[in-house]
Amino acid sequence: MNKKLAIFREEMKKEKMQAYIVPTSDDHDTEYVCSHFMSRAYLSGFTGSAGTLVIGCQQAALWTDGRYFIQAKDQLAGSGIDLMKMGVEGTPTISEYLVDHLASGSVVGLDGRLFSEATIEIYEEALDQKGLILKTDLDLVDRIWPDRPALPHTPTFHFDTQYAGKTMNEKLEAVRAQLSTDHLVITKIDQVAWLFNLRAHDIPSFPVAMAYAIVSQDRASIYIDDSRLDAISRDLFEKNAITIRPYEAIYTDMQKLTGTVCVDPYTINSTLYRLIEADIVEDENPIERMKACKNRIEIEQTKEAHLKDAVAMTQFMYWLKTNVGKISMTEMSATQKLHELRASQADFIEDSFATIAAYKEHGAIVHYQSSPETDVALQPKGLFMVDSGGHYYQGTTDITRTFVLGPISEYERKCFTWALQCHIRLEQATWLYGCTGEQLDMIARQPLWNHSLDFKHGTGHGVGHVLSVHEGPNMIRWQQASVPFEVGMITSDEPGIYIEGQFGIRHENEVLAIDLEKNDYGQFMGFEPLTWVPFDVDGLDVNEMQPNEIDWLNDYHAKVYQKVSPYLNDQQRQWLAHACRSLAQ
Repeated sequence: MNKKLAIFREEMKKEKMQAYIVPTSDDHDTEYVCSHFMSRAYLSGFTGSAGTLVIGCQQAALWTDGRYFIQAKDQLAGSGIDLMKMGVEGTPTISEYLVDHLASGSVVGLDGRLFSEATIEIYEEALDQKGLILKTDLDLVDRIWPDRPALPHTPTFHFDTQYAGKTMNEKLEAVRAQLSTDHLVITKIDQVAWLFNLRAHDIPSFPVAMAYAIVSQDRASIYIDDSRLDAISRDLFEKNAITIRPYEAIYTDMQKLTGTVCVDPYTINSTLYRLIEADIVEDENPIERMKACKNRIEIEQTKEAHLKDAVAMTQFMYWLKTNVGKISMTEMSATQKLHELRASQADFIEDSFATIAAYKEHGAIVHYQSSPETDVALQPKGLFMVDSGGHYYQGTTDITRTFVLGPISEYERKCFTWALQCHIRLEQATWLYGCTGEQLDMIARQPLWNHSLDFKHGTGHGVGHVLSVHEGPNMIRWQQASVPFEVGMITSDEPGIYIEGQFGIRHENEVLAIDLEKNDYGQFMGFEPLTWVPFDVDGLDVNEMQPNEIDWLNDYHAKVYQKVSPYLNDQQRQWLAHACRSLAQ
């Protein structure tokens, strides 16, 4: 049993509390959190990036999505924590679970800084029907975590206009032009980073600083320790009349706002929201869509970043395919090799997320992370899935390739082909303006659905510009993806197949939404590929493919060779020519 839960329950007794909710979040609703906020992982032992832990007096349960079912089952074994598989028929919501397990008058606690206002309102409405009491002002984790890491405090650096495309002042003017209230409260750290062209290293693989901001019609404030600021940013703040306030001062300043205040209830933490005494206007922060639609400079720079990344990835593929079985290599050593190849490219900053390097049955764990305990040797057989990316000053990349290291089964070959068909269909898609990710998702999944197969994750997510590798509002999934695609949005295309205990396959490019023909029917749109790395054709069953799919792949590989080969040595170039060979129909 988990000893930490026993200690935690003693603190619950002191507060006369019957349940406590621990999310995977920080004060800013950040997807990937720094070590200070890894409370759920600390208490449960489950290290996936998404999950919510509910601790009761006798029972505990953890909710996570399909990406982590296999990983969570393994990591929670023997902990006394039940796994709740989100999206699976029969799995209760957290509210339903609490209502079912607690008596009327029971107290449920949480730290309101770690939950959005919208989430808290959902909990309150559901729990109130059973007479349960929700207390949102207790951080019990801090009481029992003796060596809890401190909040990050890394130096900032200015993200120059040659990469950002627009100055801080231009962005402030654009935000104010859309602002219909007296104030806009910005709590998402990637939005703050985008607005002020400010970057840092507070969170691994997420080059931003933990900060807040308030933009008013005639002034603006950023909430960050000014000792962290680089000289260029500090000078620009002064020139643009940006007030620098201490990070924690946001909690007192929220109470001083007057007039009307715009906040996004789905992102602002509940504690901050409930400090506002002015008139609240709930709306999506306009910055979210502004940063999603990349400007001309950002697109040009991103294409340069992808070319650099393509060279590194192609060199890695060459190294892997020509050396497996000849030299010692493991999941972790291959990960290190790929990092070194990326780091050798000019203007590399860091990996854009922790590399997923999953051999054979590990590939079925969608977001598998190799460790000294799970690391395995790569052998000249089976499939090796590598999902990785990099932050460069020019842009952010995210790519998955599944490599054939040697003989594979006929079923693996068919699955490899079906998944690539899904990928190609999405890259080939054309649609009328107004279509959303829910509609495009069905195009992508059809080849798998034809074989009664599916994958339990989205087909695509938005990609930030040297920000979060996952950003909204654009996404491709068959549920909750209702935002129409706009020109300049960058999205991943990453269908997959995962057979537990056997293998995993995923094929991923980044794609750019562009305008196509406009006629009497309206504006047609499509995708332009940004990623230029060969797919491993050694895994294909060409007989499963349609002629137009083979044509697309041959054309794509011809462009890969044209773009990447000038940056390779003679041996790598010769290998790439074979890897990009034209397939007969």
